[in-house]
Amino acid sequence: MFSHRCSIVATLLCFWALGASANTFYLVRHAEKQPGGADPVLTECGQARAQALAAYLAEVKLDAVYSTAYQRTQQTAAAVATSQQLKVSLYDPRDTQTLLQQLAVHSQPVLIVGHSNTVPPLVTLLSGIAMAPLDEQDYSMVYRVDSSAQNPQVTLLRQAFSCDSVK
Repeated sequence: MFSHRCSIVATLLCFWALGASANTFYLVRHAEKQPGGADPVLTECGQARAQALAAYLAEVKLDAVYSTAYQRTQQTAAAVATSQQLKVSLYDPRDTQTLLQQLAVHSQPVLIVGHSNTVPPLVTLLSGIAMAPLDEQDYSMVYRVDSSAQNPQVTLLRQAFSCDSVK
């Protein structure tokens, strides 16, 4: 969970005060991970899902890709970053003020890769719209947050990718 929270008004003022910024954020949970361990890598299915996410976002010109410091999030983000010739920037999900400052410098859409317990609260922070928690087995949800000052919106999308297709 986040140690710092700010209201939608504070979030929007933060973006406005720092000048032009991205109005569209894509947020996803990392892809399927190996069982056990403190910092597991992606499974074969997870690697395939990360590639599918890159294909899913291929038509979106991203300005940046952010990931937490865990291997599973970095591997998920790397597939998209590589396809868009971007580097993966790390963020601390417990320090939302710094993340908001990092996001405020972007003028195009941004991808943020996090965890089941950090993505919905971050969507809420960016939009002001309460989000239900993610199920521990849900890896397909893609949140699109349009955070324009007049009418913030969240669109919930699901990747069509299925792990059944991975041997």
